[in-house]
Amino acid sequence: MAHVWLINSVNKKQAPVMKDCPSMLIFTTLQSLLSAIQTGAVAIAVERDIFQWKLGWDVRLIAIVYSGIMTSAVGTNLMAWLLEKKGPVFHAMWTPLGLVITTLFSTFLLGEVISLGSVLGGILLVGSLYGVLWGKRKEEELKRLSIQGALKAEVEQHI
Repeated sequence: MAHVWLINSVNKKQAPVMKDCPSMLIFTTLQSLLSAIQTGAVAIAVERDIFQWKLGWDVRLIAIVYSGIMTSAVGTNLMAWLLEKKGPVFHAMWTPLGLVITTLFSTFLLGEVISLGSVLGGILLVGSLYGVLWGKRKEEELKRLSIQGALKAEVEQHI
């Protein structure tokens, strides 16, 4: 779950970066470089066995190449495009969907057992995120209505 927190914290920072660096290639390269450094540091700290670092022509190499292409090339560019078109709130709204899809795929394709704690934690995570997004929408509605009310009052004073 630590990697989910890291990804979400990086995603929240992407909207301002997209304004400063509009080129998606620069943005993708910068994110990939920083992700590789962070991942390398964590991997070195966790896996100390030198034989586990050897890659052969097997499913491990395919998994690394596939995840690199899908995460870096496709996922990051899609996310940058979405942030540019819809903004960070729309992207955050779809984050719980990724959690649900990951859980379903790991259960049905990999045969992992889902514990009650994982289900309850996922429900709390999804519910709290949607609660924050609901509150944000209500706050923006109230702000819009108060601005409209102030403008209407100002117009009525001048008439």
